[in-house]
Amino acid sequence: MSKLNRRDFFKLGAGTIASAGLMNWSQPLIAAGAPPTDYKAIVNIFFLGGNDGFNMVIPRSDFEYNEYSASRQNLAVARGDILPISPITAGGAQFGFHPAFSEMQQLFSDGKLGVMANVGNLIQPVTKGSLENPATPRPRQLFSHNDQQDQWRYGDPDTTKTGWGGRLMDYKVMDNTNALLTAMSIGGRSKWLVSDQNLDISIGSNGFDRYNYVRPDRNWTQDRRTAFRSLLDTSYSNPFTKEFSDTQKRTMELIEQVGDLTNNLADFTTQLPQDRNRLAESLRMVGRMIAIREQLGMTRQVFYVAMGGFDTHDDQNTRQPALLGQISQAMKYFYDLTVELGVENSVTSFTSSEFGRTLTSNGDGTDHAWGNHQLMMGGMVRGGDIYGTMPSLEIGGPDDYRNDGRIIPTTSVEQFSKPVLDWFDAEPAQISTILPNLNAFNANAINYML
Repeated sequence: MSKLNRRDFFKLGAGTIASAGLMNWSQPLIAAGAPPTDYKAIVNIFFLGGNDGFNMVIPRSDFEYNEYSASRQNLAVARGDILPISPITAGGAQFGFHPAFSEMQQLFSDGKLGVMANVGNLIQPVTKGSLENPATPRPRQLFSHNDQQDQWRYGDPDTTKTGWGGRLMDYKVMDNTNALLTAMSIGGRSKWLVSDQNLDISIGSNGFDRYNYVRPDRNWTQDRRTAFRSLLDTSYSNPFTKEFSDTQKRTMELIEQVGDLTNNLADFTTQLPQDRNRLAESLRMVGRMIAIREQLGMTRQVFYVAMGGFDTHDDQNTRQPALLGQISQAMKYFYDLTVELGVENSVTSFTSSEFGRTLTSNGDGTDHAWGNHQLMMGGMVRGGDIYGTMPSLEIGGPDDYRNDGRIIPTTSVEQFSKPVLDWFDAEPAQISTILPNLNAFNANAINYML
């Protein structure tokens, strides 16, 4: 792995400064004195398109597998190919992972990975019976990618301005010397990190994305850089213009200092997967920022990483195994990287996706559905177990919303998210703001964190 130098980092996206004036910038850019003694980071890994979780975690016991096989038809994984897992509280049923999930099987066995069963966007707890009443609240545009991605990220069906990751950042930003580095998205800004009060930052898997035209390590850009800095150093009377200029200036300075730190960062011994794996590369970038946390004075950070390709309406039997293989290798790589950095107990990762897929086949793939399985990973995760309620996979059964293989969630996104917030030291009053719809559910029904 090549070192990341100043040139790689000297690229900042315009989205970083889109909300100029909303952040307290009175603190110095680089921490002075003793490094923080406590550090925690959350990593949200989002599968864009709707991952088919019911082929990711699969029943193996006789009755449950026969039900699964009958529903999934040509999409069913052969029973002999399923990688067995032994959940602590399986309730007598047997389960396993997709054959492409060998690394996840190992992490699950080691107690570092858990499964959240049948989670999804909800307004309130529902059953198949209650949904027969048209007045029963349900998410707007239930099977729409954009709408369901937004509800996942906002954490509130009535909020369309800020994400629950951004609201969490609002409470933790002052714990850090470098406020701008509190919330970071790899590969493009995310609504999950949008905040009314603070700024999030977007970087690429190799560093910041812009300002390339004025970076200081090319002779032919020096005149441009001098002219640009002259504009930023001008005294402006308009308060918005002044704040915009000051934010640009501080951002450039921060990028250069971060670039210097990463330029001196030793190569990781943990090796990236051999085949090109964009998710692993993005998680490596998260690892690099974590590696310089002490020099930057960071005690709490929130990261968002996205991976696309999961809208498998066709060719699913070819496409999904490749996607799951990349997930398995990338997440195991990242866990091993946190071990190398000595922060495996300080970093908790979880997966998310706007919805699951239909159990039924459309002939060559699946369509948009509702409930889905998710993963939690880290040294402080109570791994080796399945949390929540595994649904019936019978077509037309008690958990099938429209008798076409769209499974009704039994755990809400809010319930799934709360244990991470508790672990992150969010206070109860803060959690009620971060997840305002949590009070519609049993808030303490699930706890997968140590």
